[in-house]
Amino acid sequence: MAKHSDIVGGSSAKRVINCPGSVAMVARMPNLSSSYANEGSLLHNAAARCLETTCEPEDCLGMTFEGIELTQELIDNKLIPAFDLLAEYDPKIELDFMVETEVSFGDFLPGVFGSADVIGRMGDKAV
Repeated sequence: MAKHSDIVGGSSAKRVINCPGSVAMVARMPNLSSSYANEGSLLHNAAARCLETTCEPEDCLGMTFEGIELTQELIDNKLIPAFDLLAEYDPKIELDFMVETEVSFGDFLPGVFGSADVIGRMGDKAV
C-alpha cells in the first residue's frame, strides 16, 4: 500500500478537523499495528490486485501480509461479499475506475496526501 500523510487520513479526518492539536499528540505516539489491522491490509491488497489485474479472489489464496495468510475462509467471508456488492452496484460492468490512486489537496492543504482505494466514474457520475 502507498504511503499516507502523517497529518490526516480518511480514518482520522474527523478527529483532526475537530481537534487540530491532536496532530502533535499523535505524532508522539508509537505506531502500533494489530493482527486485525494486518488482516485488513491483507484483504485490501488482495482486493486491489484483483481489481488491477482482473484475477479472481481465489488466485490470491496463500497471499500474506505481516504474517497473516489469505485463507479460503477470508476469501469466502470478506472478499467475495465485497466483489458481490460491486457486481450488484455495477451489473453491466460499466464502471471506469482507478485503484490505489495518489490524491492530495495541493496548496490548499500542503502535506496532506494519500491514496484512494478506488476512484470510479460511471457515465457522468463519480462513484
